[in-house]
Formats: sequence, C-alpha cells, structure tokens
Amino acid sequence: MNMKLTTRIAMIIVAAFAVTITSCKTTEANYRVAYEAAKQKTEESRGIEGTIYEKIRNEAIDSRLIVEGDSIPMMTVNVKIAASTTTPDSVKRYSAVVNQFKQIFNAKSQMSRLRENGYPDAFVLETAEPLYYVVATTTDDGQEAKKAYTNIRKDKSVVLRQPFPWILTPTRLPVK
Repeated sequence: MNMKLTTRIAMIIVAAFAVTITSCKTTEANYRVAYEAAKQKTEESRGIEGTIYEKIRNEAIDSRLIVEGDSIPMMTVNVKIAASTTTPDSVKRYSAVVNQFKQIFNAKSQMSRLRENGYPDAFVLETAEPLYYVVATTTDDGQEAKKAYTNIRKDKSVVLRQPFPWILTPTRLPVK
C-alpha cells in the first residue's frame, strides 16, 4: 500500500512538472510583447533629447559643390573646433571630411594618422550632437576643394567608408 501511494505521488509530481514545463515555453508573441515594451520605454526616455538631436541633424544642409561640371557631395553644418586641434583662423570655407566619430579619442587617433601620412593640417570639428568630423584639409577655393576631394579618394593611406569623403562648409566663419 505504501508503494502504491509513493508511486501515485511520484506520478502526480511528474505530471505537474510536465505541465509546468510545457506551459512556460517562450513564444514569438512573448518576444514581441517584451520588444514593444522595451521600445516604448526607450522612446519615452529619449523624449526631449531625441527631439533636440533630430533638430540638429535637420539643420545640416545637404547639397553639392559644382566645380567645372563635377558634382562633389557637400554639407553645411554648424560646427566648432574640437579639443584645440587647430585655430579658428585655420578653418577655411571648404573642409574635406574623411570620417566621423561619436568619441573624440577615435577622431583624434585618425587625425594623428592623417598627419603622419601627409596631411599635416588635419584637425577635428565637433557638432552639437556631438559628432566629431575628421578633416584632412581645408581651403577657401572650390577648385582646391575639388582637388583635395579627388586626391583623398585616390590616397590608399586614407581608409574611407561611405559616404566619405565629402566637403563640409561651416555655417559661419571663423569656427570657434
């Protein structure tokens, strides 16, 4: 009798365990609900900050620099000199941007590599977001900007990713 009771209790425990295991499995619906909750929480936490950054991005004017019939990508952006990498007088009307970073350390590292590889006037500009643009060279002349753009694209020592390089025109000069 004791053996039958033990067997029944064991069977009930096994059955309860099996029901518990099968009812707790993860489904796509569970993942979807968790994803939507996390997404909503992220959007709520961005709030004003996300709106400000969106406004800053929209203020950048995407255009083209036309020189002798050639069209070069150009953007007008509100920037300032980052971490004393150059002087305000050194920033000209057209600057050839070769990369952008979210961290100043990475931007300064690439600036140093550019200086070692034949771009002694390389510097870093900062947006309000902040994004850090690495500039290889700068000039006041559209012809020279086109030449710099072409030379940078051909230079194997400069590793480029799309959409770089492009020409940056600061919204106001001198950049401080």
